[in-house]
Amino acid sequence: MKRILQVFIVLIPLLVSFSTTDPTLHIRFLVLSIFVALSLFLFLINNKKIYKAVLFHPLAIAFLILIVGYLVSTFYHGFGSESIYILSKMLLLYLFMIISTHLVLEYGFKEFIKSFVLFSFLASSIYIFQFFLYFERINLIEHPLQRNIAFDNISSTMGHKNLLSSILFLTLPFVIYLIRVGKKLWRLLSIVLLACMLLIILQTQTRAVFVAFALFVITIAIVYKSQIKLKQLSLLLVSVIVGLSLFFTILKYTERYDAFVHEIHTALDYKNSLRYKLYKSSFYLISENPLLGVGPGNWKVKIPKYGLYFGSFGTNYAQRPHNDFLWVFAEGGLIPGISFILIFLILLRDSYYLHKNNRESTFFYSLLFATFIGFSFISFFDFPLERFSHNIIFFFLAAIIVAGKLKQTGYKKELLPKWLSFSFLGIIFFVIYVAIVRYQGEVYATNAINSQAEQDWTSVVENIDKAYNKTYYELENTSTPLLWYRGIAYFNQQKYNLALNDSKEAYRVHPYHEHVLNSLASSYEMTGNHTKAKQFYLEALRVNPTFKEVRTNLAAILYNEKNYIQALDIIL
Repeated sequence: MKRILQVFIVLIPLLVSFSTTDPTLHIRFLVLSIFVALSLFLFLINNKKIYKAVLFHPLAIAFLILIVGYLVSTFYHGFGSESIYILSKMLLLYLFMIISTHLVLEYGFKEFIKSFVLFSFLASSIYIFQFFLYFERINLIEHPLQRNIAFDNISSTMGHKNLLSSILFLTLPFVIYLIRVGKKLWRLLSIVLLACMLLIILQTQTRAVFVAFALFVITIAIVYKSQIKLKQLSLLLVSVIVGLSLFFTILKYTERYDAFVHEIHTALDYKNSLRYKLYKSSFYLISENPLLGVGPGNWKVKIPKYGLYFGSFGTNYAQRPHNDFLWVFAEGGLIPGISFILIFLILLRDSYYLHKNNRESTFFYSLLFATFIGFSFISFFDFPLERFSHNIIFFFLAAIIVAGKLKQTGYKKELLPKWLSFSFLGIIFFVIYVAIVRYQGEVYATNAINSQAEQDWTSVVENIDKAYNKTYYELENTSTPLLWYRGIAYFNQQKYNLALNDSKEAYRVHPYHEHVLNSLASSYEMTGNHTKAKQFYLEALRVNPTFKEVRTNLAAILYNEKNYIQALDIIL
């Protein structure tokens, strides 16, 4: 089992699907669920011990309370495909942490250090390869903003440059620890890797990771302040100067200095930023649903109601508030929100305790303490909770802390009852089924989106028929209902009654999606129900008053009714 986990960790950066709109999310969900199922199965057939003490550690309890809170919120708001997905995901991560804790208890965390270093090496190498592969092509782009966007699109296999930076940050303790204790070849590899990681973090210009890294360094400096000598302080200062020099050299070489300055101005003028709108809308949502939230997976469905898309053009839709703490509070409510905060606080408390009391590995635990401080900042300004690769590393780090604390303080080797182990196996088989349905659905939904771009309406209908599952997969990756695509296809085939039926179903799934409201209104108009058409056009304008297509359609109805002044008001 140890070897299986080691190989699994190393191969995570290679788990990519080019058949889905998001190349990593669904494929890693599926592979992680299969890995956890295999691990649980091996536990049972080899009579491996699952100790009660692991499940009764405060961290595991806080995580379980979070899941129960999500479940209560789901019962209150109703089960939907997205809530089932989020619950499946949380149960999967909980079981992964339990399994990882047992493996660390049995083999020790040092057995897995090299696997995470190789993980980081693969992710970094892929980014460097992509950077040099596309560099000349990107440099030919004349417009600075478009050139900067092209550089930002390079993200190894993490789906987003910020996610690449944050996952490299999570692997820092493994790389730094191996520099200190590894043998010559591994030490050399880790030194080169650390330099590459820092250069990638600088190149991606992820502000949250910049601050997290600064917090990491400051924390280590404070923890070891009595041991830092003038020579080491001078070396650190020189390293900072060299790092900043390299950073500005990269900016100049890639002609991204203006873009970097723009990022700084955006951060300072935060009230006009999209992130401020995300947070503000999320606070409104939480204030109206403080106790039970809006239900797991429902933030992206409910958030248009709170003015997030005012002034937008109906092209981009947020999937999360770019703040994991707000996200959990918004979807789960008070209890899951507090539990999520407690997970970080428990990790900080126990990692610091182990640093002070575990002489053998005090340095590694201090690195973990600094990492959790930095990562809490990243989680406050980004969305690592969405990503399976980040959660695998984060909850393995959590497993190291849980196992270390249990070993340090002692624990009773009481075993869980067999029926509970079999219950875990039953849960994970269900999670695998959900993962398979969603992955296949995402593949067909991607085909449908591509067919829509080519106006191949027959293919759109065929692919949505295969993708749609009312219980497990109703929304594609941009939170657009699948049946909206089929409704559009029917509309363009002049099958207006079928288009109306699909638009009604899409409205049931996402009642605040401006394109769904527009399509529903248009379908009512084409089937002769002008009153309903006006009702839903006006509803779409309440969600987004600047949505031009809706204004044009509504103005046309009013014009045909000879309400010329009203039509002109709508246009203007």
